[in-house]
Order: sequence, then C-alpha cells, then structure tokens
Amino acid sequence: MKKIFLYVAAMLTLGFTSCEEVIDYELRTSDTKLVVEGLVTDQPGPYTVRLSTTKGYLDEGRTPGVNGALVIITDNHGNADTLVTAGDGLYQTTKLQGTPGYTYYFRAVVAGKEYSAQSYMPTVSPIDSLTFEFKKKTQMQDEGYYPILHFQDPAGKGNYYRWNVFINGELEPDELAVLSDDIYDGNYGHADMFFPVQQGDLLRVELYGMDKPAYKFWYALQAQQNSSGSPFESTPANSPTNISGGAIGFFGASSVSVIEAVAE
Repeated sequence: MKKIFLYVAAMLTLGFTSCEEVIDYELRTSDTKLVVEGLVTDQPGPYTVRLSTTKGYLDEGRTPGVNGALVIITDNHGNADTLVTAGDGLYQTTKLQGTPGYTYYFRAVVAGKEYSAQSYMPTVSPIDSLTFEFKKKTQMQDEGYYPILHFQDPAGKGNYYRWNVFINGELEPDELAVLSDDIYDGNYGHADMFFPVQQGDLLRVELYGMDKPAYKFWYALQAQQNSSGSPFESTPANSPTNISGGAIGFFGASSVSVIEAVAE
C-alpha cells in the first residue's frame, strides 16, 4: 500500500492538475544532532513533543530519546504550558488548547543549550464527504472499494495540506502525502486514493492544514522516507527545519478536518 498511496500528492484528480516542486537534499551521516518532533492541533490535547538524537541515515531502529529537558510551548495570546515528561524523550502538554489563527512558540533547554521554533496554525476547510467506488480486479489494480475524498479548497493561494489515513483504527505509518494549492486554488474537487479497502472496513482520514515551512518539511520527508516507519528515524541532518540552535526536525501547528466512513 505504501507505494500506491504516495502517489496521492502527484495524481490527485481534483478536476484540475496538482503541482509539486522538486527539493533535493544531500544526505550526511557524520553529524549527531537533536531531533525535535512536535505538533499542536485544534483537536483536544494533550499535545506531544519528542526529543531524540540523529543516527546515521542508513542506521535502523528507533532514535534514542532525550530525557531531562525543559520544554515550554507558548502562543501569541499569552498562554504558556510547561510540558511534563512521559519517558523515552516524550513531553506532553497539560493545559494548552490549539486554536486556528494563533502562532505557537516552542522552547527547549537540553543540557544547557536552548532550541526554539514557531509555527502558525491556519484554518482548514472541513472535508465534505468520503465515498467509495467498487472496482473489479484487472492487471493494473486489485479488486476492492477505492476511497474518494471530497473537499473544497478556500479561495486564495497559500493553502497546504498533509494527510493521515487509518484503516480499522490502524494508522498507515509509512504514508506521507502532501499537497499545495498553487494551481487549483479555490476549487472543489475529489481526491482518488489508489488503493482498495474491503467492504465493511472503517476508513478514517485526517486532513491537516499547515503553513508553508511545514509543507516544505513534510514534502522533503516524503521524498526521503524509507521503510523504517517514522520518517524521523532516519532524518537527514540537512533536511529543512524550523528549529533554531542547531537541531533538526520540526515543530508545527495544524488545524485538522476528520471524516470517517465505512466502505460499501
């Protein structure tokens, strides 16, 4: 399924042509750096930040977590939350609630060194519907129910999206699909997903609205992702990042539109 769904960003049939840009990054293995994985959404918290260290790009396995850090998230409306540790480099909020239109600021102090980042949370249009088209088996496709996502892109360029897909409650961890509205701005359309599910399967799609720096980060990871699961487990040390202080990874803020439907 991995090889099929990654085509979504390039082959979305939205009634118009989608656009992608080519981003090339040289892969280095010599540097060891702090990796930040953090996301604030407009869904109920807690929100999680994970701190870890890089390994060589070809190394396998989960990256080592960094514990004992001070991690704080604030916003541009005076709200602040000092995150509590949950082990293995995980830190969780206790009271913060993400709000579209707010800017969020990340700060971490690790072994006396400070790292920071900021991210704006744009709004995201609600997904209109999720339908399914039954297709018989051919030489080019398997038999099953093929999902079709319907949504409206708001007027005005500069909308960026990322997708999560769950089938019967299980996240497809290797699927990264990102999309920019550079060409189809303001249109209503449908996104054909090029993989089948079976009748009775429950499909959940999460559509994340994000700012341009986040789009560039996720687009680059889509190109670089390997089969290890989380893309951060082999993140190249010179991938795009919004983290200052010499760390890599990304701290982001996204509004989320969610839809569920049973294949039939």
